[in-house]
Amino acid sequence: MLNPCLVRRRGGEAGKAYMKKITISLGIILSIIAVVAISGTVAFLGDTEASVGNTFTAGAIDLKVDNESYYNGAISEATTFGPSDLDDGKLLINFTDLKPDDEGEDTISLHVNNNDAWLCMDMALTSNDDRSSTEPELLTGDAPEDVNNTWDGELADNVRMIWWADDGDNVLEEGEPLLNGGVKTVKQFFGEGKSFSADLVDSTTNVWTPNQLGPAVGGKDYYIGKAWCFGNMAEARVAQDGEGKLPNSSNGPLVRGSGVSCDGRALGNETQTDGVTMNIAFRAMQARHNPRYTCGKEQRLATITVTKQVVNNFGGNHIVSDFHLFVDDGVNTIAVTSGVPTVVPVGNYTVAETGVQGYVGTFAPGFDCNGVGQVTLAEGDNKACKIVNNDLQPNITLVKHVIGPADPSFFGLEIDGNLVPNNTSVSVSSNAAHTINEGGRTGYHFVGPITGVSSYGQLCPTNLGGSITLNEGETIVCHITNQQNP
Repeated sequence: MLNPCLVRRRGGEAGKAYMKKITISLGIILSIIAVVAISGTVAFLGDTEASVGNTFTAGAIDLKVDNESYYNGAISEATTFGPSDLDDGKLLINFTDLKPDDEGEDTISLHVNNNDAWLCMDMALTSNDDRSSTEPELLTGDAPEDVNNTWDGELADNVRMIWWADDGDNVLEEGEPLLNGGVKTVKQFFGEGKSFSADLVDSTTNVWTPNQLGPAVGGKDYYIGKAWCFGNMAEARVAQDGEGKLPNSSNGPLVRGSGVSCDGRALGNETQTDGVTMNIAFRAMQARHNPRYTCGKEQRLATITVTKQVVNNFGGNHIVSDFHLFVDDGVNTIAVTSGVPTVVPVGNYTVAETGVQGYVGTFAPGFDCNGVGQVTLAEGDNKACKIVNNDLQPNITLVKHVIGPADPSFFGLEIDGNLVPNNTSVSVSSNAAHTINEGGRTGYHFVGPITGVSSYGQLCPTNLGGSITLNEGETIVCHITNQQNP
């Protein structure tokens, strides 16, 4: 029989780490009912003791994130949202028509429901891409876009950011600690490793109270401020009002300024159509029974390298840069550059490409993707996948039509001077001219034109002796008619 007074406590570190969204309800009900009855000839004596509804229920570590965002002095509806798990595609940064001198400020709010927790932030820069080449951009001397290079842009060199531990009012105030050293370009912020992890609150750090270590208190809101500028940025801190976040942002950046200055008037056209993408992830770990936890031990990031190989055995002339490569987690699609490591959050991914007509792509064995491009990335993984694209041979089919009694097989059909069977597909090389002709037959004459349309929409040459150049994998059927002489 279970002794209701005995509860065994697990020691050590194993099994004690509750992370975001882990909620366990044990639902153990222990009860004691003791009844004593003594009977006699004169009186009945009774006594009842009850302990009803004894329960163990596990606490929860469920991290929620929300964002209050301003863009050029107004609320940004696209990037402002309430408490969320960020699993439905919500974006903390989503500005798609930047102009020099544009600026914005966001305050990210972190909430852990009812248990003290350690808080960490992991970020990865996933592209700095020159997405197209406009005439004004090229006139600056900027190189034309390389479609398979997601790191050939200049925007990350010209957008600056500053991050700080905020009190919730969206304003950089005196005394508020900075993350990662202050104002930096996006490229400088992430560095050569293209990733950055911040120890917000762990056993060695508390960015909100640097002189008072300890975990984030369950049920309390914690704020991270972020300002950015398309141009030059400098700190312009305002006095600390000690108020934190007030209703209707009455002490926010629209009233007091953001605490930074922005000036992008010196920028030119070299950044036109460039794009920068990044991943931002937060994690919470239970503090109880984890007194020595540090964020750096469990970065929620991994690295994947996708390599493209193009094999042109049959006259194909496409190269690696003609293929666009991607990794996709089911919500977000991240463009990657062939052979270049890309840092992404952990999770399940599918590697894909845009492809080029006339090529067949396969995932090379011996790498980390399966046959359909699926790969799982755990913390700290460094995995690689390779896609090999082989060009397909084009095909020409000559079909003889005869007006008269002669058999169509005896007119000597030719491709590049070589006899070929009637109505039979013949493989040829791509991107080279191929001549269509026939030896003919005595008593018959050619009746033009030759007719037929290829799978890519090309027409057969009109007359005998004409030529056609086919693309990779292109097929064409050309109909040649001969009539008996009068």
